[in-house]
Amino acid sequence: MSKRIIETSFWTDEKVIDNYSPEDKYFMLYLLTNPKTTAIGIYPLPIKIIAFDIGYSKESVLTLIERFDKTYKNIVYDAKTQEIAVLNSLKYTISKGGKPVEDMINRELNAVKNSDLIESVYKNMLDWWSISDRKFDELIKSSFEKEISKRKEAKEKNANTNVNADANANANTDSVDDSYHDSLKPHNSNNYGTFNYSNESYSESPNESPNESSNEKTDFQNLIELYQANFGIVKPILYDDLKADLKDYGLDLIIEAVKRAVKRQREYGYAQGILKSWSNKGIKTLEQAKAEEVSFQNKSQNNQNKFQQQKPVKKAPEWTDEGRLIKAGVDTTGMTQNEMYKLAGEMGLHNE
Repeated sequence: MSKRIIETSFWTDEKVIDNYSPEDKYFMLYLLTNPKTTAIGIYPLPIKIIAFDIGYSKESVLTLIERFDKTYKNIVYDAKTQEIAVLNSLKYTISKGGKPVEDMINRELNAVKNSDLIESVYKNMLDWWSISDRKFDELIKSSFEKEISKRKEAKEKNANTNVNADANANANTDSVDDSYHDSLKPHNSNNYGTFNYSNESYSESPNESPNESSNEKTDFQNLIELYQANFGIVKPILYDDLKADLKDYGLDLIIEAVKRAVKRQREYGYAQGILKSWSNKGIKTLEQAKAEEVSFQNKSQNNQNKFQQQKPVKKAPEWTDEGRLIKAGVDTTGMTQNEMYKLAGEMGLHNE
């Protein structure tokens, strides 16, 4: 059984402490320790495998990947080769050097399909390597530089070969059609930086490319992000409920209901209650919901004003000094019994 040793510095990393939610820590540890991981942090990992391993839906996994890529900037995912690069992995996954470690790193680098991922990890680790007091980090850095250099040389050699092939083909254009020329042109197989997070355009197959013509997220993807930003990771069992809510109420009303739930420090179920209440009242648009809220606030303010204007009527037996004074129109609030007795005497009310 293979083992993966993780440095405990993961838990004291400032970025982890300051930014990561519990779900983020769980996901990051998964990326560092799952069965497909490597010491260099670059390895093939299909979305469906991630979803199966951690028990999240594909949509949740896509959201996590986007957050770690765009917000935290500590991973890169290539949807075409289905490879992931955990940019900070080398800070935690290697704790000693030596020839076996060097050989392992070289094997793992050689197995990476997308060369851009290797360069991304290399550039990200440069600052760390420059201040690291671990002697074996220089060995790791050297291995990356050799692999990058080797791949660039191979790429240049391949480009020169293709140029020569094109030249030879052009010399005999009478017998060869244009499709042959096109087949000799170098093809860029990298898909770095073009990962599409929309659940409707993402393809599980490495032979299928995402829909690059659409940069807009679907309403459902926006709803998933809204939920996770305010209530946490969406459990798979909730996806049908969210899809039903989106169909019944629309994204605008759901956003407004979530705002009100968050202000009251409530969960998504509270927002669903608001949505059902609106539905019962025939409210179907955001404008109607806001108008209903204004009407409710005005009504509440009017009731409060009426309550404040109603002064309580103070009552006391008429035979008492207080009762006599109240009957005579005197406000006795805050007066002592002696004060009321003296005032009643001065007003001649004791003779009544």
